[in-house]
Amino acid sequence: MKNLKSILFAFAICTVFNSCTKKAPAKSDCEIYKYGTITISNSSSNPYDIDIDGVFQVRLNGGNISAKIKLYEGNNRLLHCKQVSGYLLFPTEKSSNFNVISCSDYTWQIP
Repeated sequence: MKNLKSILFAFAICTVFNSCTKKAPAKSDCEIYKYGTITISNSSSNPYDIDIDGVFQVRLNGGNISAKIKLYEGNNRLLHCKQVSGYLLFPTEKSSNFNVISCSDYTWQIP
């Protein structure tokens, strides 16, 4: 009987200590590497080149939606698009500045 009480007491102690030590939830990739994503939609029938902070990212054909592009967290990120073809005199260009917060999803409509 004494052994049974000892075993039950030990089991109760182990249960109490295990329930008190909760693990922190695992962090996602975007929290660890501090990035957000942007999806760009091209409503025009013409292709556009997309630059982020002056670096070419993708050529987006007319009437398409890009895959999600990763953008590292930061303030005053510069999005720029320039029409590739289908213009008479000058290509259409559009620029936009925005702030990226990690794990956030953004959208941008061009032109």
